Amino acid sequence: MVSSSISIGLSLSASALLARAAPIQQCCTLLAQQYPEDVFARNSSTWTAQNTDFWSATEIRDPSCVFLPDSTEKVAGAVALFAQNECKFSIKGGGHSAIPQAANIDDGILMPMERIDVREPHADEHYIRVGAGAKLGTVYEALDPLNQCAIIGRYNKVGLGLALGAGISYWSNREGLSIDNVINYEVVLANGTIVNANATSHPDLFWALKGGNNNFGVVTHYNLHTVDTEGAVYGGIMYYPESSLDQVADVIYDYHVHQAVDDLHTHTLPQYGFNGTTNETISFTPVVYNRAVDELPDIMKPWIEVNYTKSTLKKRQYTDLAVELNDGFADGLVQEQRVFTVYADAQLYKDLWWNYRVWLQQFRDVEGFYGLHVNMPITPRQVQQGVEKGTNALGLDVNAGNTTLGVIYFGVTFNKMEDAERVLTAHDEFVKSQQELAASRGLLHPYIMLTYSGWNQEAIASYGEENVAKLKDVAAIYDPTQVFQRLVPGGQKLPA
Repeated sequence: MVSSSISIGLSLSASALLARAAPIQQCCTLLAQQYPEDVFARNSSTWTAQNTDFWSATEIRDPSCVFLPDSTEKVAGAVALFAQNECKFSIKGGGHSAIPQAANIDDGILMPMERIDVREPHADEHYIRVGAGAKLGTVYEALDPLNQCAIIGRYNKVGLGLALGAGISYWSNREGLSIDNVINYEVVLANGTIVNANATSHPDLFWALKGGNNNFGVVTHYNLHTVDTEGAVYGGIMYYPESSLDQVADVIYDYHVHQAVDDLHTHTLPQYGFNGTTNETISFTPVVYNRAVDELPDIMKPWIEVNYTKSTLKKRQYTDLAVELNDGFADGLVQEQRVFTVYADAQLYKDLWWNYRVWLQQFRDVEGFYGLHVNMPITPRQVQQGVEKGTNALGLDVNAGNTTLGVIYFGVTFNKMEDAERVLTAHDEFVKSQQELAASRGLLHPYIMLTYSGWNQEAIASYGEENVAKLKDVAAIYDPTQVFQRLVPGGQKLPA
C-alpha cells in the first residue's frame, strides 16, 4: 500500500488573516471565499436539507453554514482554515448517531461528507475503497456482483461510523469487528495535511483510529477488507410473539456461546421491540447464514424451532438483506442509545430484558414511544482477530478472557423533543441500574461500545488507562493544538 503525505497550502487574502477565534460568521465568509460553490448559508434550501437529514432529531441543531466538500483536498483546505481561525465545526458521515452534536453543531460549520461517496472495488486484492459519505447499501451493491462482502454495518442507510467506533457485521464471527477490517484510512490532519494510516504508514495513528472516533482527523476514505462469498446469503428476519420470548432468550444465549463460536458462517442480531402505542412486545431478529444454502444448517435450527409468527428467510443478495433490515426504522424521530458489556450469562440476559420490559411500560403515554433491546455477542475469536490484524484501541484483549461477551443495547424512540427530559433522564438511570445488577453478579465487563453509547457514557475511558494514555500520546503527535478536541466538540472525546 502506497503512503502519501500531501500538504495543502492556503492562499488567504489579507482580509482572511483574522485574529484567532474569529467569529463563526467570519469563518463561513472565509470558507465561501475559498470554496464559493460548496458553502451554503443558514436557512438556504441546502442548509435546511442537511440540517434535518439525520436518523435522530437530537442531531438537528443550528449550524452557521454548511460546507459540502467533494474531495479530500477541499476537506484539507477547510480544516487548515478552521484551525488557523479557531472555527468550530462538525463532521457528518451517515448521520446515524443520537448523541447531540456528534454529527452537527450549533454556531459552527456543518461539514457533511456525502459528496465523497466513491465505491471502488479491488476484488483481486480483497478490498474496496469507500468514501466517507457512502451509505452502506451502496457498498453492498458494488460488491454483490463480484461475490464479495465487506465487514461493515448491516443496514443499508447507515454510514461508516462502525469503521471508527467499532461494530459487528454479518461476517464478524469469522473476521472480527468492523474496525479490525479497515486496512487503510485516508485522513486529513489538523494542519491540513493528508496522510494514509495503515499497518506500515503511520501505524500509531492507524491503531488509534480503530476505536478513536473523530479525535485525530477527518477520515475521507476507507480501504475495507472484503471476503469472498458464494454469490448469495441465506437470511432474513424471524418474528416471534410475546408468548415465545422466554424460549427466544434461550436461543440467544445458545447463539452467543455455541452457534457464533462453532460455526463461523453464522450471524444473528437478537432484538426485542416494545410498541408503546399498541402495548405489543415481540422479537424481530435477523438470522443469517453466510453461505448460498436453501435452509438454515442444523446448528441454527433452534431459531425456527421456537414458535414464530413470520419468517422472511430466503436465499438472497446482501444488498437485499440490508434493505429489509432497515425497513421500519424511520429517520427524524427522537432517539437515544445506551450500551454496556457483560460476560455471557443466560439468566442475566433474561433478567436484563425482563427489567427493561417492565421499565418501558411507564412511557406508554409518550407519543410514538418504542423501546428496543439488542444483545450482540463478541466471541473470543472476534477479539483474537483484532489482535492478529494489528490490534485496536478497545482493550478487549486485556480482560475479555476466553468467554463470549454480550454487548447489551437499550434504545428508545419517540416523536417529540418535549418528552426528552422525562424519558432520557429515566433511561440513563435505568441503564445504570442494570450495569449495577451485572456488577453485583460479577458479570459486568468495562467495555462500552462507542458506536451505540449514550452521550454521557465514557466509551473511550472504558478502553483502559493504558490505551487511553496511548491515545493521548498519538493525539499529541498528530493534533498538538487539540483541534479535534476543542473545535470539534461533538461525539465521544478523549478523556480529560
